[in-house]
Amino acid sequence: MNFKELLEKRHACKLFDGRKIPEEDLKFILESGVLTPSSHGFEPWKFFVLKDRQEELSKLCFNQQNVATASHNIILVARKDLQEKDAFARSQIRRFSGSSEENFQRILQIYTHKTNQMSDKELYHYASLQCYLALMQMSLAAISIGVDSCMIGGFEKEKVDAFLKLEEPFESAVILSLGYKKNEPKYAKIRLKFDEVVEYL
Repeated sequence: MNFKELLEKRHACKLFDGRKIPEEDLKFILESGVLTPSSHGFEPWKFFVLKDRQEELSKLCFNQQNVATASHNIILVARKDLQEKDAFARSQIRRFSGSSEENFQRILQIYTHKTNQMSDKELYHYASLQCYLALMQMSLAAISIGVDSCMIGGFEKEKVDAFLKLEEPFESAVILSLGYKKNEPKYAKIRLKFDEVVEYL
């Protein structure tokens, strides 16, 4: 299957058939997420893998059946410790700043210039956008090995945070439900036409 065929085949699976994803396939999907690019290489995320308790999570997602019937749910969590003062941000930058303290400080200032000015809410939004990149990469990795998925943005965030027992600087961002579809998609894939979306300048 070529890349375009993967894009055509991927869809939002509304109901899974209960089969479990093999561990090696799950690891491949998660590794694809780990390899996702991020702004400044911050990688402002963690991936919580739910192997059971799917019904419990579903109740926090407005009883969505794809969450309840999934083999695994991956909860992508945004991390907000991305300012100059934060040990995580500093450690991420040190990975590629070299041994020179002067160079480290220079890059630190460049990479945290914007995040230093962000409120807590803005930091969460910034990190969440990065999580969506990982979400898409894992979804495409999944369909490449025959695993279906659904991206879940509808959930009670505070309750999911409590479910995961999250503490600062972490907050849940989005969920990826994974499994094998029970039925073929009810509707054909419909998208805007190329010329309605793309404009050359």
